[in-house]
Amino acid sequence: CTHSQEEIKKFRDQGIPDPCSQLPVEEHMERWEKMLSGEYPEGAAVLRIKTDPAHPNPSVRDWIAFRVLDTEKSPHPLVGSKYIVWPTYNFACAVDDHMLGVTHVLRGEEHAVNTLKQNYIYEHMGWKPPISIHFGRMNLEGMILSKSVIKRGLDKKLYASYDDIRLGTLAALRRRGILPEAIWDIVLEVGIKSSTAKISIEKLHAFNRKYLEPRANRYMFVPEPVRKVELVGLQPPITAEVIVHPSFPERGKRKITLSQPFIYVSEKDLEDKALRLMGLGNFEVVDGSSLRFLNNDIVFAKEKKLQIIQWAPVETSVKATILKAEGNTIQRIDGLAEPSTSDLKIGEQIQFVRIGYVKKDQENTYIYTHD
Repeated sequence: CTHSQEEIKKFRDQGIPDPCSQLPVEEHMERWEKMLSGEYPEGAAVLRIKTDPAHPNPSVRDWIAFRVLDTEKSPHPLVGSKYIVWPTYNFACAVDDHMLGVTHVLRGEEHAVNTLKQNYIYEHMGWKPPISIHFGRMNLEGMILSKSVIKRGLDKKLYASYDDIRLGTLAALRRRGILPEAIWDIVLEVGIKSSTAKISIEKLHAFNRKYLEPRANRYMFVPEPVRKVELVGLQPPITAEVIVHPSFPERGKRKITLSQPFIYVSEKDLEDKALRLMGLGNFEVVDGSSLRFLNNDIVFAKEKKLQIIQWAPVETSVKATILKAEGNTIQRIDGLAEPSTSDLKIGEQIQFVRIGYVKKDQENTYIYTHD
């Protein structure tokens, strides 16, 4: 066909045969030889698959199978300018799948029209077409999944890489601490559907929490602003025993020794009249700078409904930062962590008590996973 793009579109839109389709075979063979020999410049001629000019979908009507490209101006990355006539996606896929013996094709619903087009190749050639199964997209609410948006963001330096925690790529989800099992569960629950499935991020977190909860040991982190307080009524050295995981007592407890009666707590935790410090006991809030020891009776704490709060030793606390994705921004939560967090390996997943699950991303920096 030697008509322009505008003319081809006009024929398709009106559902009428292209005059080129009425030409004799000999004329088409001569034109094809001219295409191969380079007599037609780019855009001057195309090879089209004869279908049905009145097909309900205009894009299926005598669709284009080969184009002439100026490969001197735009050489192919592998073969340079050796070839000037190139197949389109649908022609190449149909032939490749047949030659490779493909029996089943799994592709997105947006390719349903391509399946219709490719079936004409199989029909013309007398080949058995593969079984095509189309499925819809899986969209995570609140996550950036568009490849074009991600690519533009990377080009403009809005995102550091494909594992930027604001994105919905598998690399980003992995970096955030989403486990493979959680994604498998989501996929199996949704199944193969032709329509787009919209998945709430809370649903993914629920699946992930099921696997992460028994694995993640508990650690203490005090978010800024912090307050240095004195523990009144306890004589140094003071040894605290912090449980590693409440559901697995066999994992034991960590010991934190204070040579001085001073710790850091979150300022907002001092608003209560009494509280329980993890591993240290029950305390009365005297003022903004001191806590008076009452007892270490867990029953007392439950009866008084005392809030169990985390803390960090003044002498050996570790400065730490949690990075939390909030839409298209990253929230930075600075604070102090207990000393044993320094022994955690990069990639290890834990729970900061009353903060949420986190994954150690680099030294003293953690990625927030979910609550």
